[in-house]
Amino acid sequence: MMKKRFAPRILLFFCLVALCSCVSGSTAKGVSISYLWDYVTGDYLRGTASVGDGFVYVGSDDNAFHAVDAQTGEGVWQYETEDNVSSRPVLFEDMVCFGAWDGGVFALEAATGELVWRYETDGWITAPLLLDRGVIYVGSHDGHLYALDAAEGELLWRYQTGDYIQGGAALTEDLVLFGSADNYFYALDRTDGSLVWRHGTGGDILAAPVVHDDRVYFGSCDRTVYALDVAEGELAWTFDADYAVACAPVVHDGTLYVGSNGGQLYALDGQGGGFLWSYGTEGMIRSAPTVWGDVVLVGSDDGALRAMDRTSGEEMWAYQTGGAIIADAAIDEDRLYVGSTDSRLYVFELGAES
Repeated sequence: MMKKRFAPRILLFFCLVALCSCVSGSTAKGVSISYLWDYVTGDYLRGTASVGDGFVYVGSDDNAFHAVDAQTGEGVWQYETEDNVSSRPVLFEDMVCFGAWDGGVFALEAATGELVWRYETDGWITAPLLLDRGVIYVGSHDGHLYALDAAEGELLWRYQTGDYIQGGAALTEDLVLFGSADNYFYALDRTDGSLVWRHGTGGDILAAPVVHDDRVYFGSCDRTVYALDVAEGELAWTFDADYAVACAPVVHDGTLYVGSNGGQLYALDGQGGGFLWSYGTEGMIRSAPTVWGDVVLVGSDDGALRAMDRTSGEEMWAYQTGGAIIADAAIDEDRLYVGSTDSRLYVFELGAES
């Protein structure tokens, strides 16, 4: 059912402004970061936004999926599900697709929010959707990774693991790679979902991996960052973190950035796993880092979005929200989008400084 409701929350807005720092023209080592607007949902916002055709799409714990005007920050439409929506959506042709905690994968008309198709799994869907070659890959808390036809929502194949799948997947030309709470990391054949290899760890794997060159990188709740050969699954190196690693890593210019539940953001040498630097926040880091220019941006459960010099780890800029930042930040062209459990989607303009 689609429902439109955009009640203003003026009192909450002014209270939050008093609590949050908002520097409209700060510069962080060659990057200018300026607050533009925020959009209020009805509950925690811990899903990552996607942007397309003038809209920002994001889910919320208010059980709704929201379409927002990317220029003005005004709500355009909402689609109501039966539970929380924290899965990152994908855009396919004239549709936007996402998963919800009610177990459904939904495809809506991107412009209107009308339902096109729905596929039912038997568990929560918290994982971000991944789209390539007309196929949607998504894990469910029922323990399966699903491959769905994006146009019709029909099941192409599914693969069962030993526990729930919370994180997203990554792709190579031939493989789909992901982790499960059964402590294993999997590589499946993209064509039929058959197992190519798997690698065991000592803890739940709760976030997406990243593929760079011939390596795949991911973290585990056993407090370890892993680098594996992507073709065979052989171990290249490991790094011992201070706490569980439950966020997705990112690789840029040969450096791997990843956060931990101990609040540390680590910069590691992607080739050998050597420690380069770390930065400590006051809360868990479950939000994946994002690189823009000469800075790496990351959110924390302490509510702050920070920009650090990606070479030295020095903090260059920070913006304090009114809740934890669990969602990954998303960058589209010159704008950065990030959600907070204060129920808001925040939007910043990014610019290069000479």
